[in-house]
Amino acid sequence: MSSVERFSTTTLKCFIPKSCRMPDFKLKKSLFCIAVIFCLASMAHAAVLEVPLYKLTPAKTIDLKCISAEYTIPLSVPERWEIEKTVMRFKYVNSSSLLENKSTLVVKANGYPIAQIKLSPVVPEGEVKVAIPAILLDPGYNNISFAVSQHYTDECEDPCAPDLWTTIKVDESFLRVEYSLKPVPLQLSAIPEYIFDPKIFPHGKVNFIVDGLTSEELVNYAGIVASGIALRFDYRQVFFTLSKDIKPNVDNILLGKKEFTDDFLRKNGIELNENSGPLLKITHLPLEKTVRDPYHALITISGEDIDQVKLAAETFAIMSFPFPDSDEMKPVKFELPDVSQYSGRLMLVPDKKYTFKTLNLETYTFKGITPNPAEITFRLPPDFLVKQNQYANISLHFAYGAGMRNFSVVNVLLNGKHIRAVRLDSEYGNIVEGYNVSIPTHLFRAGTNVITFAPVLTPTMGSNCEPIPIDNLFFTLFDNSTFIFPPMPHLVELPKLELFFLNGFPFTRWPDGHESLIFIAQPTSSAIASAFNIMGSITQKNGFPLLEMKIGFRKPDEWDGEIIILGSIESIPDDLKELAPLKLTKKTSVPYPVVKSWREKKPLLSAGK
Repeated sequence: MSSVERFSTTTLKCFIPKSCRMPDFKLKKSLFCIAVIFCLASMAHAAVLEVPLYKLTPAKTIDLKCISAEYTIPLSVPERWEIEKTVMRFKYVNSSSLLENKSTLVVKANGYPIAQIKLSPVVPEGEVKVAIPAILLDPGYNNISFAVSQHYTDECEDPCAPDLWTTIKVDESFLRVEYSLKPVPLQLSAIPEYIFDPKIFPHGKVNFIVDGLTSEELVNYAGIVASGIALRFDYRQVFFTLSKDIKPNVDNILLGKKEFTDDFLRKNGIELNENSGPLLKITHLPLEKTVRDPYHALITISGEDIDQVKLAAETFAIMSFPFPDSDEMKPVKFELPDVSQYSGRLMLVPDKKYTFKTLNLETYTFKGITPNPAEITFRLPPDFLVKQNQYANISLHFAYGAGMRNFSVVNVLLNGKHIRAVRLDSEYGNIVEGYNVSIPTHLFRAGTNVITFAPVLTPTMGSNCEPIPIDNLFFTLFDNSTFIFPPMPHLVELPKLELFFLNGFPFTRWPDGHESLIFIAQPTSSAIASAFNIMGSITQKNGFPLLEMKIGFRKPDEWDGEIIILGSIESIPDDLKELAPLKLTKKTSVPYPVVKSWREKKPLLSAGK
């Protein structure tokens, strides 16, 4: 089976005959048309999603070692999904030294065992199909766990002998989910966590309907809304499209002045309350004048003039307190928060001491021989000029249990690479405050960094086959532990396209996109939608809505700042193409270096005939 995700939707197709729209049709036709309309209004929106397991976890394989081990894969269930059926198929291979009657692999859903597999040394490879009961999967984040208990002898054994292993082939395993959509609540409070939900996978889709594609101001405000939507989708990719009318089977955003939005809503059979001023409103998606799709939303963002549209758009994009439970609201006033350069989600301020709790790692106790690791994640400005002989410092506060062997350690990893090991050498256990771990700054990278703490807790070996105690194997890392990164100058040579893909730099030097412009050389619907997608991608990298990034249709001769030029080769002005580091033509060859190792070099002298 191909290791690509497949996504298909099955919807009930219905058609309304023209006769149904006439005022004088007979009773028989009436009943038929009512049935057809009911058919449209109650579309099933059933869907089947099959996704490789490696899309849900960063690991391509899961190695379960020692006499017992467990690994958990997070499974997100969106609020708007009604799970009908979930099936997981996975492949595994185990050591041929295991005892079949004493080695078992258990699959759990939120801690509840749903399957047990005997691990055979004779048939060490297998493929398993496991049904996950829908009742065990709650909306939110669920845990699918693989837990192993394995032994290679009936006598005394080394609890972490090399022969004790089982591997889950994540890259050859799949999860199949059958679900239907729940009706969208007609409440603005459903926007952040129900409609634009990061738990939706494989990606989000939103369509825009904007009042006049020639208005730079309205397109700018639609871009702000797109940025706010991408922020709510968080880590989940979202794709934006732009059309003149309703796009079925996706959530739609209607944005423009009141005259345009009111006329559009009335033509689609939506009655309006008497209102004035800026407006945010949610309705079910209209398919026909009298038919609604209750499983998708139409969100209206409007105002009587440009300033009111801007107020409604910015309120929608950055509103941090809960939306009301009503179907509409009128923003009155909006104040932008203060922002500074090189800020944004998870961005560290140099020379500032952070507690682990501030870095989202609360006090955590590791238990067992090889417990699951814990980590802190943060970002560094991409234009740091890293100097030699400087160090970032971690001050650890921790406690560990008695009765462990003195070569128990806590491995410290930076971006997946081992850099230090903290030895737990007291057989009586200990509480340690201020254990210092210094990390050379040149080991860090621009953008996102992850520091991982992975204990290996070794029990004391008994004699004469005494039971091996493991309940005393614990390591507690306290959240008042601290981390500090030294100050660095900002200096980088541009252009560096990798920094843009990494962090949105230099357009995120100011987190709100200040002094940044997207110039659309030829403003078509697809080009404007591409601008929205670029803004969404940058927003998700930086974690702040791009309230100050501009979208323009006129050549930016006087612009003093960063510019993204968007368009076909033919539409971009020649003088701008000349500034590009590459020669831009319909067919452009891009040279790139090929790196070879010394081993690939041909020897200067070879032996033989």
